[in-house]
Amino acid sequence: MIDKKNGIRIEYFLMLIVSFFWAIGHPLGRIILQKVHPLQLGAMTLGTGFIGLLIFLIASGRVKKIFELSRRDTLISLGLGVFGFFLYQILTFSALARIPASMNAVLVSNNVVFIVLLAALTLKERVKPLSIIGIILAICGVVLVTFNKGFSIGDGAGGIDLLGCAFSLLAALSAALYSVIGKRVLESNDPLIVAALAMFSGAVLLTILTAVTVGFSDVLLAGWPTILLMVFLGLTMISIAYPLWFVCLKKFPASQISIYIYLTPVFAVILSLIILHDRFSWLFLVGGALILGGIIIANKFASGSSTPKNRRK
Repeated sequence: MIDKKNGIRIEYFLMLIVSFFWAIGHPLGRIILQKVHPLQLGAMTLGTGFIGLLIFLIASGRVKKIFELSRRDTLISLGLGVFGFFLYQILTFSALARIPASMNAVLVSNNVVFIVLLAALTLKERVKPLSIIGIILAICGVVLVTFNKGFSIGDGAGGIDLLGCAFSLLAALSAALYSVIGKRVLESNDPLIVAALAMFSGAVLLTILTAVTVGFSDVLLAGWPTILLMVFLGLTMISIAYPLWFVCLKKFPASQISIYIYLTPVFAVILSLIILHDRFSWLFLVGGALILGGIIIANKFASGSSTPKNRRK
């Protein structure tokens, strides 16, 4: 019992790290996109992230576990890279080039809703009314955080780029497919190995697409500060955050642990305030409270509604 409680506390701490590293990608990505194309940014961060994780696997001696995967799980892991890295990087950075960093973080975090629905349909995870209430509270919170300056829709500084919003929501769906499909592979495999294979396939596809379309010349001309920022995002947002996400996903139901993604927009708005000097109103505080309240309600209910089989595990 003690080990289980300690394990739960560790998982919650790891999800805070994941949320923060995913959040920092939004304001820093906004800065980098002033110098490079979204495809170039995606390819550079993903390639750096894969190399960083590969070095860790080699140094820890875990890289040999790649050859222990069955052919089916290897193919599924490689296929995960299409949703979780190839499409997601293209969509989220394309959105970031059009809409504010905080708004992109909020819209992408709605992959929680997609995860809950897909998990219920494919993984047969139970979704009870109290869990739904928690999600609704969190959704209300992210709306307030996003539109903390007002709710105007139209042209001008207060307008909303609908295409950018569509890119964000499609990125959310892509991330949800990545998580739900990955949940099945994680049942009997090392989460770091699964993440590494997914990163590899996503990096290869995105590098090829970038090379044949926009090329990498802008990256070379962007300067070392921009290149170092891309390396930093690759190491934190990709090679650290995604493996930790899979570690948490292996031990908790997808619909339960994914609720912590709603912390990402809170961190993103705070970081945007510090880095980009964005401003927000008191609505942000109300929205943040709703987000945290939704996380507490949904998580407490989910942890109390686990099946006996899951409790024994």
